[in-house]
Amino acid sequence: MSKIILSFGTLGQGGAAQVCANLSFPLCNEFDSVILITWADWPQFNEFDKRARWCCVEKEAGGTNEFKRMHWFRNFVKREKPDMILSFLEPWNLRVLVSTIGLGVKTVVAERNEPHSVNKYWIMDQIEKLVYRLSDGILVQTPTIKTFFDGALENRISIIYNPVNIREELVGKALVTSKKKRIVSVARLIPQKNHDILIKAFAKFSKVHPDYTLTIYGEGPLMDELNSLAAELNVEDKVLLPGPSKTIHQDILDAEMMCLVSVREGMSNAMIEAMCLGLPCICTKVSGAIDLIADGKNGMLVNIGEIDELVDKMSLLAEQQDLAKTIGKNAVKLYNILNKEIIYKEWINYISKFVQR
Repeated sequence: MSKIILSFGTLGQGGAAQVCANLSFPLCNEFDSVILITWADWPQFNEFDKRARWCCVEKEAGGTNEFKRMHWFRNFVKREKPDMILSFLEPWNLRVLVSTIGLGVKTVVAERNEPHSVNKYWIMDQIEKLVYRLSDGILVQTPTIKTFFDGALENRISIIYNPVNIREELVGKALVTSKKKRIVSVARLIPQKNHDILIKAFAKFSKVHPDYTLTIYGEGPLMDELNSLAAELNVEDKVLLPGPSKTIHQDILDAEMMCLVSVREGMSNAMIEAMCLGLPCICTKVSGAIDLIADGKNGMLVNIGEIDELVDKMSLLAEQQDLAKTIGKNAVKLYNILNKEIIYKEWINYISKFVQR
């Protein structure tokens, strides 16, 4: 009987959680047993295939003590005897690889961010590369991330892009939806997403375009801080932070543009979904964006932290509607590359190298 363990952080809001939850459906179709292992106890946001089992390490181990969590996971793997472990995100990947030393289980780690920008210190880069030698394969989302893993790890690398998880009838729907003077962003309210830069840019943009609003969908610890910043800049009545949405694709169809200004990404799900809806996107030059966006053709690229450059690109899309529509039309073509049927087939083919069906 084929058995796979899918390990990741939480089923809460976030790109990796969304990919793992969505991946559970094709995995359950193809393999006999799928077990979802989340390491932290967070409220569930993403739905997964109910044929899969779900275990939370923090709950099972009785807390966040790292030794106890890793000890529980090692015993769980010894008991379940999976054919393969597929682990997502660097913090959990390291725990999985160290926990399972000597067990002989095939293990693949999926890197979901730009390692150079995640690891603050050179020594952490070296530790990650050293521990990743314990893996049987390394999956990355983009050619940009692949360049991090040179030398001994280079031959273990495979690239699988994120799938676009939108209903087919919504592909290009933003192109035929009546527009409101709205700018939107979809991302957790955490420092990585750099929302303070977006709000500062919007405040400058708003002085010339006072009839626009900015809506940032997401939850996180910076909610109060971002609301305070909007008030400080006198745009509190134009900057909306409604939290996460279960109907996000429908919610953003009437926007004129999407802005994503992260300091790092693996491949932003919000970006690729908005592009396939037909929204013109302005993104910082991070992994995923620089791999998929041709500046001025199917999206706009700006340097990280450059407020005036962001204001200029927002103004360009607001003032040149024909350009915005052309960019939206070109962005929709991404669906032919990233639709979930194509990407899930790549996942199944890759996993089947390690698991006999």
